[in-house]
Amino acid sequence: MLPVLIVALSVPLILGKAPPNSAYGFKTPKTLASSDIWYPANRAAGWFLLAPGVMAVCFNLGLWWVSPGWPPDRVMWWMTGGTLIPVAMSTVLSFIYLGRL
Repeated sequence: MLPVLIVALSVPLILGKAPPNSAYGFKTPKTLASSDIWYPANRAAGWFLLAPGVMAVCFNLGLWWVSPGWPPDRVMWWMTGGTLIPVAMSTVLSFIYLGRL
């Protein structure tokens, strides 16, 4: 369910529907300081989240399909890694993008 939530949360960021706030979005002192930085940084962060979210959904569905005999805890660890590693990479990319603004 987490990858689906990540995909759903990325869409408003991509569309520029999330105004500067302290609850939702790519929040840093730099993005919160200016709307001119908030919207481009959050749009990029949304795209950087959408891609790993979709990849994690596909990975998790594929893993579920090919590993019906695996113990549930083993599947859970693989799915967690298949979700968190791409999301961590998207966070790094978001900070790199922010550094260029």
